[in-house]
Amino acid sequence: MAINIPEPTHARAAPSHPDPYAYYGRLAREQPMARDAVNGWWVAASAAAVNEVLTSEICLTRPADGPVPVALRDGAMGEIFGRLVRLRDDEARKPLKHALLAALRGLDLAEVGRLARARAAELDDELGLPLDESKTTQFMFALPVQVIAQLLGVPAARYGDVMSWLGDYGAGTASAATGVPAASPELFARGHRGAQALLELFAGLSKDGGGPLLNALLREARDAGCGDERDVVINAIGYMIQGYAATASLIGSTLLVLARQPSLRRQVEENRALLRDVIQEVLRCDPGTNSTIRFMAQDGVIAGQTVRQGEMIIVLIAAANRDPALNPDPDRFDMARPDRKYLELGTGPHACPADKFAPFIAMIAVDHLLSRGVPLDRLESALSYAASGHIRTPLFKR
Repeated sequence: MAINIPEPTHARAAPSHPDPYAYYGRLAREQPMARDAVNGWWVAASAAAVNEVLTSEICLTRPADGPVPVALRDGAMGEIFGRLVRLRDDEARKPLKHALLAALRGLDLAEVGRLARARAAELDDELGLPLDESKTTQFMFALPVQVIAQLLGVPAARYGDVMSWLGDYGAGTASAATGVPAASPELFARGHRGAQALLELFAGLSKDGGGPLLNALLREARDAGCGDERDVVINAIGYMIQGYAATASLIGSTLLVLARQPSLRRQVEENRALLRDVIQEVLRCDPGTNSTIRFMAQDGVIAGQTVRQGEMIIVLIAAANRDPALNPDPDRFDMARPDRKYLELGTGPHACPADKFAPFIAMIAVDHLLSRGVPLDRLESALSYAASGHIRTPLFKR
């Protein structure tokens, strides 16, 4: 018997909803840019509106009068948050963004693949085989972060610490910025401790010699005229912050597609090269970054609506990807979709620099999990979604 699941109550409730896509599709078609009077924010949902917000010079990543949330300001979380390029709109971020992109794209992907496969094999020993649902979730989070950590020069003995610190930092900053998870003094205290530990670890790495990615970033930053090494080091940490949930989400959502579509699963088992196209369609139809936010620097007209200075816009990337104006027949999963378009990795000045790196790591992870007998048939019954106002992360727990 079919079960009717109510739509999400608002845009920030959608990422952790069991299935928000009818809601997203409806907003994209019927309410391209609308004000949520109950919650006091705007919602951009159509592909045209989302693209306009993401490329507008008057739509800022953070409020002009308070770029760092009050709850973060008096501690290490605030220092990291305030220096991350993806959360800044000042002129100084431009050469640093260029350096971040150049360092990441300068990596030899063949060597990255070798490192990732070797680390995946080590995780087999650490987590133990056979895989169950919980171990699958652990692997999803561990591999992307630990590959980046290795490239930055983090000693393997500190991988567990780094993941714990990133989790605490992520929970604290998400709570301060979105209210999810619920705020508490202990949550923020853990977040500040984790952030401070990351700062101390990376300060040592930059002095004593890091891995190839950190060294390339330091070199590219010097060449670009970035004079603040603290900025550079914090944005090296930013590589891991962005990869922590986003790439895990992509891995988990790809596994779910294979679990739900047996015919697709058989095709992939016969030809693992198809994973590349499967992952590209997952980025379109079930993106990890369901939404992001922007704030108006001044009064202006966005997607035909007058939006006032300081007002917040929730930018529904997942809705835009389901807009039939962007992709015909948008609710159909088609790994061979021609002229596929999606906004998961952003557009405009804050587009994600990991547009090639993240899908590559996800492909290696899924390929490895399939080879190790990931329990696809049990994932659906173990599924929940992490509490988040913006990121859609599947979790599998027995």
